[in-house]
Amino acid sequence: MKKNLKKACRFLVCLTMIFSLLACSPAEKEESTIVVTDQAGREVTLNEPAKKIVSCYYISTYACLSLDLGDELVGIEMKPESRPIYQMAQPELLDLPQVGSLKELNIEAIAATDPDLVILPLKLKDKLSSLEELDINVLIVNPESHDLLVEMLELLGEVCDREEEAEKLTDYYEEELEEIEELGKTETTVYMTANSSYLETAPKDLYQNDLIEAAGGINVAQDIEGDYWTPVSYETLIKMNPDIIVIPAGASFGVDDIYSDQQLSAVDAVKNQHVYAMPKGIEEWDSPIPSGILGTMWLASLLHEDQYSLDEFKDDVYDFYQEFYGFAIDKALITQ
Repeated sequence: MKKNLKKACRFLVCLTMIFSLLACSPAEKEESTIVVTDQAGREVTLNEPAKKIVSCYYISTYACLSLDLGDELVGIEMKPESRPIYQMAQPELLDLPQVGSLKELNIEAIAATDPDLVILPLKLKDKLSSLEELDINVLIVNPESHDLLVEMLELLGEVCDREEEAEKLTDYYEEELEEIEELGKTETTVYMTANSSYLETAPKDLYQNDLIEAAGGINVAQDIEGDYWTPVSYETLIKMNPDIIVIPAGASFGVDDIYSDQQLSAVDAVKNQHVYAMPKGIEEWDSPIPSGILGTMWLASLLHEDQYSLDEFKDDVYDFYQEFYGFAIDKALITQ
């Protein structure tokens, strides 16, 4: 009887262990599996956080740097030497394999890095099938506005085990936007030029329009329809008569080019010497990138200089790059 009882007990213990394993295994698997919906509406599943990442264009590379993922990058976009921030934050990025641009993609170069994840811009969605055929995980991103930028950072946080870093960065955005909002709106009208010409400007549905409004200004082109840089004539620009003209960091011209154009001499911004160029040699703060909030803060320091000085802004920029990119920026680069 005792022998049979022992056998029964061992049998019950075995059953208990089997049921325990059966019950726990799916849960453990579910806990380790990462499932997100990317910015093309695709469901992306990873068995574990990505540790080897290929970024196919500069905005996602900037995002990786801001989330402390620089060491996880195994491939990046073409011409990284044209991005000063790489040399400042992580010079070794310049030695990584270059896999393409928004115009082309080198599938073989990507495959050679054996990545856990490829971050692909929506504009290159037609390359998706080639990557999927190689069983490569792909996350499609489309950070074309502030909200979409935040969404992209949150997605990268989830798939790369950087949720805390993403939350800290997006919280920073919200805190700074709230502080700028408290400065109040102004009646100052702003004309934002394009990079290629100062006779192109930002219409109401372009990211730069939101930047101007968030800083407390009024976009003189807010009534123009469109979501891309829009050509304007001299007559239109003179009629708009902005108080301030802003030149983006990537522009092929400078402040003196506008001052020396006699056809613009009647514009208030020109007459009053209120043409300003965003700082060069850092990043493109007028675009939806992780440091894009600094573009809003920079313009706010112009529009509210009595409440938020350039020196205060320089301190904020220094702290931003120290906190999110891990290096000390040269304040001499920060100009108006």
